[in-house]
Amino acid sequence: MRWKVVNWIFCFWLFILSVEGSVLINEVMYDPGQCADSYCEWVELYNSGNETFDLQGCFFDGDNLSGNISANEYLVLVRNKDNFQKYFGGNNLVEISLSLVNKGKELKLNGNCSDIFDYSSFVSLAKGNNYTLERNNKGKWEKSLVDGGTPGKKNSVVNFNQDYSKLKITEVMVDPFGKDNEQKPLGEWIEVYNSGGKPINLGGLVLYDSEDDHELFISQSNFDKVVLGGGEYGVIYRNRDSDFDLSKTKDKVRLYTGYPLSNAVLIDQVSLSNSKEGMSWSKFGNNWYQTKPTPGKENIYTEKCDWMIDLELDNSIFQNKGLDFKVNVKRNFGVEENISVSGKIEDLFGKVVRSYTPWTNYRIVGSSSKSYSPNLKEGNYQLIFELSGLKCNDSEWENNQVRRLVSINPAYQKNDSKLEIERLYLGSDNSVEWGDQFQIKLNLYKGQNSKSTVEVYVEKDGEVISKRTKINLYDEYKNYPLVLPIQLIPNCNEKIEDGKGKLVLKGLGLEVGKEFEISGVDKEVCKDYLDYVKEDNKKKDKIRKQNAYQVLEFPRTLYSGEVYSVKVQLLGDADEHDFKVWSYLYKGNKCVSCFGGNRESNLIDFKLKEDEVKQIEMLIKVDEEVSMGEYRLKVKLNKDGLKTNRELMKSVYIKPKDKKKVINQSTSLFGISELNDKSVNERTSVDSRKEKIIHELPGIVVYESSSQKANNLIPYLLVGVFGLLSVLLGWKKL
Repeated sequence: MRWKVVNWIFCFWLFILSVEGSVLINEVMYDPGQCADSYCEWVELYNSGNETFDLQGCFFDGDNLSGNISANEYLVLVRNKDNFQKYFGGNNLVEISLSLVNKGKELKLNGNCSDIFDYSSFVSLAKGNNYTLERNNKGKWEKSLVDGGTPGKKNSVVNFNQDYSKLKITEVMVDPFGKDNEQKPLGEWIEVYNSGGKPINLGGLVLYDSEDDHELFISQSNFDKVVLGGGEYGVIYRNRDSDFDLSKTKDKVRLYTGYPLSNAVLIDQVSLSNSKEGMSWSKFGNNWYQTKPTPGKENIYTEKCDWMIDLELDNSIFQNKGLDFKVNVKRNFGVEENISVSGKIEDLFGKVVRSYTPWTNYRIVGSSSKSYSPNLKEGNYQLIFELSGLKCNDSEWENNQVRRLVSINPAYQKNDSKLEIERLYLGSDNSVEWGDQFQIKLNLYKGQNSKSTVEVYVEKDGEVISKRTKINLYDEYKNYPLVLPIQLIPNCNEKIEDGKGKLVLKGLGLEVGKEFEISGVDKEVCKDYLDYVKEDNKKKDKIRKQNAYQVLEFPRTLYSGEVYSVKVQLLGDADEHDFKVWSYLYKGNKCVSCFGGNRESNLIDFKLKEDEVKQIEMLIKVDEEVSMGEYRLKVKLNKDGLKTNRELMKSVYIKPKDKKKVINQSTSLFGISELNDKSVNERTSVDSRKEKIIHELPGIVVYESSSQKANNLIPYLLVGVFGLLSVLLGWKKL
């Protein structure tokens, strides 16, 4: 009987110990990089036992825990359940006074639970990068493979009992447009597919080309989904790797379990040859075909092609000898073939003034370009180029033709540069305190000038007392209205006396200044200056962003069938960016300025350099017979190929064409007048007054092209000829 009691007690304590050891600290987010610590720090617990565990009597870092964890399930300890759910989701949460230290600390489960994890020696793995520390299936700690970690889910570093037989290579980009070793998502890439139902961890797998020493390691840097779920596609990019390099003539792609090759197992491979530029090899069943690329998506087989043509212009308005444009033709997908391109330049009456044949039955593999510099008379013109001769079935025939409006005006530019400080936005007493940030409004005009940098700062008694703001003006013959922030130094030690400061605007070989009063030191600023500067820098960035894109000039009132100018200004930042800008007029779903329904018919493609201020002028032609009423002008800007475009909107009013009057819609379209030296508001006011005068005095012509002038003289010539004939007939009768 005594031994039975001893055995019972021994089994009981074994049960207690097994229960205590079943709850583990499983994952830790101690230094999140994308949101506030107050709700993004968290610790995950895991029940490794076979029974539901009651947390009553368990403590985590002194906090009493409550609730249950089912067998092989998770519980997440958070500071604020509501905020956590907004960011991560999940339901099995317990709110405690969580306090994690970025430099590391010991985390302790005690009471009815028992586990300890000191992450001090692991902090470099997941410090401020939005990754977590996860326990793998061997009990060791690693950096998570998934951005944001896996709260309430199986850890990404846990071996999923991998079935690599379900992992297949399904698409290969051998010869992309551009360089093969470009940074992702450009350059060479390989698509893989998990045909199974369980996730597969690709971390540690290696791709090889036909050479055994040309390896490409799969990692977070070149593969966004290191853990690939069942039925999911993933894309592995070459991403500037110097070893792995596919040949378009003949090569292999091989997927192995690791490195070196002698110790690894082959998972899948494919041999490819005669690859076409811009087309990927796609797998359908057991066969491979060259098709339109579909990275990360189900392959689509098509025998179609897509060729496109576009016009590359730096502007829409030019002097006589300033019109330079480039015709580009490109094969997006499909096989190379012989193509033909024809083009022409028409005046607005449809008369052809130039004809072009850049390519005639010419074989193009990927892309080609031709440049032209026609010498045209003043007036408005339309450039039209069309691609023909394709044998394949083009899937997007709309991009086989391109049209652009341009204007030639000899008086469009003037040579002398000018700098003007228009206004300082100061306090009601027309003064500022040390450490203040205020806005300034500038008007800059760059004429014929080889210099590009303009800077603005504040000085006092020859000493610079503010941060220097620099901008670059690369385009000549442009007027740049700007609003910029200026930040004064705090002068906390009061070594500099109060008094008059001078705002200095300097560049293009010119310098102007404007004095203002500086008085008083803000004690609160000096008390916590670093926080103040941080907050003021945010305000400065906000001001700069608010003024980064502006519609400078546009017509408020338009007439059917007329051509108008839209001027947009962009303010660059510390990096160079690729931009596309286009504009159109619309009401509801109907565009009233689009050639053939193409809303990008006046698209301009350009680079915005570091701290550059750039102006783009686009021409818009209003469709004939547009109903009178209010419409919207929309300007779209695309930065670095992002999916989301920035939009600028303005309201305009369209009227029927008045045949008695020929009214130019924008003075900026055909010359820089005295309005260039005025502010945007003043110019708008002047335009309004000028338009009112024009309406009150029918017959006034603001601008006439040479052909328009000739047409306007026809009635007078007919009257003159008719009068002369009458005189001759009368003279004969006499």
